[in-house]
Amino acid sequence: MLRGVYFITDSKFGDHEEMVKKALELGIRIIQFREKRIKDRERYFIAKKLREIIDCYDALFIVNDRVDIAIAVDADGVHLGQEDLPIEVVREIFDGLIGISVHNVEEARKAKNADYVGVGPIFRTTTKEDARNEIGIPGLIEIMKELTIPVFAIGGINIKNVVEVLKCGVSGVAVVSAVAGDGAKDFVDTVKKYLK
Repeated sequence: MLRGVYFITDSKFGDHEEMVKKALELGIRIIQFREKRIKDRERYFIAKKLREIIDCYDALFIVNDRVDIAIAVDADGVHLGQEDLPIEVVREIFDGLIGISVHNVEEARKAKNADYVGVGPIFRTTTKEDARNEIGIPGLIEIMKELTIPVFAIGGINIKNVVEVLKCGVSGVAVVSAVAGDGAKDFVDTVKKYLK
């Protein structure tokens, strides 16, 4: 199941519910709810609604950063950043999937007990305000040498460069604009064709 296109919602591209419906109808089966600009109460209610939508499909629902909200809405997983709670602590209170963002070899070595990792940013991205400098294909390859768990490449991945990324042997690609924007079907079809 941890393979293919991993879609991350972003309110800069529109309504979370509409984006998730679009992604699911395209055949995407991993959805992450990411929203940092609103209050917790509203974040919870959006997550709850997304859980209901995703329940109609055979798809995974991941909540970004917030373990409490992941538990409250019965999410399938939670995705952690480097500044979030340690994986060991999260495992004690949450029995779903745990993913973590890694940006270098050192972070990758510490993330081996996660269920999957998001590696990047591979290329320059504008969808994440606090994005780090891109690591490029060489950086991705170096990090992958350290890991045996599923790896999702993230950051600036689009129809023009996705095959180059997939050739590195990743389990999939995590994207926002490639699915939320125009050309989503072609992008998803390209990934499916390569990973079939």
